[in-house]
Amino acid sequence: MDPIPTWVRRLWDIWDLRVLVLLSFILQIILSIFGSRRKYISSVWISVLVWSAYLMADWIATVALGKLSNVQGDRQKSNVLWGLWAPLLLLHLGGPDSITAYSLEDSQLWLRHFMGLLVQLSAAIYVILMSWKNSWFSFMSLPALVAGVIKYGERTLVLKWVSDEKYLQRRPYGSLSDKYPTEGHDYVRVLVVAYEHLDRFMWYLDQGGGASGAMDDRWANHWDSMEANILWDALGVQMGLVYDLLYTKAAVIYRKRGFTMRCISFGCTVSVLLGLTIQIILLKTSPREEGDDDDEESYWHGIDIAITGVLIVGALALEIYAAIVIFSSNWMMLWLIKQGRGEWVTRLSQRFPWLFNKKKNWSEIMIGQFDVLSYCLKVVQSPLRSSPPKRKGPIGKIIGSVLGHNYEEKWNRYLHKTEYAVHPPLHNAILQLRHDDEPQIDPRLISDSLTSELREIWAIVAERDARGNFVRQITSLHLATEICYRLEMEWDAGGQDDPYGSDQLLWKQNREVSKALSDYMMYLIMMHPSLLPNVGSVRALERTLFDQLILAGNAADDVNATCHNLLRLNDVWSLIVERLKGNEKAKRWEIIKLTWLRMLKSATRGLKGFARANCHFQQLRQGGELLTLIWFINPPYIKPTPH
Repeated sequence: MDPIPTWVRRLWDIWDLRVLVLLSFILQIILSIFGSRRKYISSVWISVLVWSAYLMADWIATVALGKLSNVQGDRQKSNVLWGLWAPLLLLHLGGPDSITAYSLEDSQLWLRHFMGLLVQLSAAIYVILMSWKNSWFSFMSLPALVAGVIKYGERTLVLKWVSDEKYLQRRPYGSLSDKYPTEGHDYVRVLVVAYEHLDRFMWYLDQGGGASGAMDDRWANHWDSMEANILWDALGVQMGLVYDLLYTKAAVIYRKRGFTMRCISFGCTVSVLLGLTIQIILLKTSPREEGDDDDEESYWHGIDIAITGVLIVGALALEIYAAIVIFSSNWMMLWLIKQGRGEWVTRLSQRFPWLFNKKKNWSEIMIGQFDVLSYCLKVVQSPLRSSPPKRKGPIGKIIGSVLGHNYEEKWNRYLHKTEYAVHPPLHNAILQLRHDDEPQIDPRLISDSLTSELREIWAIVAERDARGNFVRQITSLHLATEICYRLEMEWDAGGQDDPYGSDQLLWKQNREVSKALSDYMMYLIMMHPSLLPNVGSVRALERTLFDQLILAGNAADDVNATCHNLLRLNDVWSLIVERLKGNEKAKRWEIIKLTWLRMLKSATRGLKGFARANCHFQQLRQGGELLTLIWFINPPYIKPTPH
């Protein structure tokens, strides 16, 4: 018994190639629209959509090209329109400008893409030759083939450059330091600062991260005196520029040669569309030559005409969309600045702000948060933790074999994470890290006692780093911050400790900034440990915290009660809290904030700090991380802080 009905087989035989070609085109639309949006949208759904379209696009186009080779090999079924589809599929294999690789690992397969280019080009030529008719329209497949080879070749070349880390030397425009305007429109200044910072940052990485002082005195003065809003926007633009170099065709298309090849590709596609239009409008009779016994509809069917038109018009529409993106990009504005046309950039940004200076470069609005204390309490209280583990069914075993046996723990962590809006006070705190020395103390709080207290707190925290356990440092400081955040109302009840009278804005801002940075660092440990140096097993950290919380007994159902019990355990966080408890609110939270800022700086340092460049670059395809921006702030302008 045939499980597939005969009518289904016949329907699929008729529509299989047409469906594959249209599906390949739809995937190109998805990649063109959403391929670059992942750099500023930190959403799992965007990642899944782009990932699925990226994997399916090459596979669908390859299968369709193979099907064309098989069909066109039969002279009875050869089709001049289908012969035009083969080079158009090469366009699809070349992919849109907005995405060349889903991750950095894909770039390591550039040689496979090169071999694929040769194989697919051979298949396309074979299809063209087998479908060749005694008609001028057959020549339209040649410009389509040229356009497809250009697009596929661009993608292969970009993958090669990224895999060899040659992108460290491939800033298209050289230095723009002489174009830096000390006054004028902010957008121009932001672009120049971002590009110059990127130029020196890449040079520093190219030197292995071991050079000291890669910035000349002139630019150092600009950097140190930069306004906070200009610097913050410039760092965001820099993250977008790095993303473009790693995951798009920016390294190719923003050069004179790339622009020339793009014009040739566009002209070839336009010529194919004109040829198809002429054939349809002016030559309404069948293209069948006299004496040819082939059925006219076998190679000039109305449905095939419509599909061919959709493919060609769609290719042109995607090219026009890509051109708009190119001409409105930060790279094009930098080119205008390089040519001495900074005033043009100013006019464009003022006339069309939504298209130029208002574009997003990373997900700067929100940062991840993870309250590990509440998370562990929920797990400790869970009845599933005390009960024996249940045997997994067949589906659970299959999921475990694909995602890992601890996928349930990872899923629980993902569900427990939250997000926090990045407000100006947090901006200003982060930007303190650009200075050579320690994070700057608020002038209203500067005193010898505060400086001494800050050093004492850091000495207590650093004791946990005796064996390089950076995670223990973060955990201890996080628990101390959490205890102060939860219990300070009990300590300060009825007290008047505000040194500014009724103005309590300062310590409240520091309190919220400290809490946000604390939860962010725990978020990095639990969700992105590869970004941090000297990170051990997250499960070992969880076991330690669980054991500590179990000692809290029945009081563990209340976070405040748990904080009281944690204070009695006489651990590092207890020592930190005891030192902080005797200080007034403003001083206490200034110390905690500065300690967290120093911890953030340390997170980009250490023996493995610069060796983790790829880990930071990987995060750019998921909206970017605040720690990556901090990593951009420090080198090569700031010398490592001695421990």
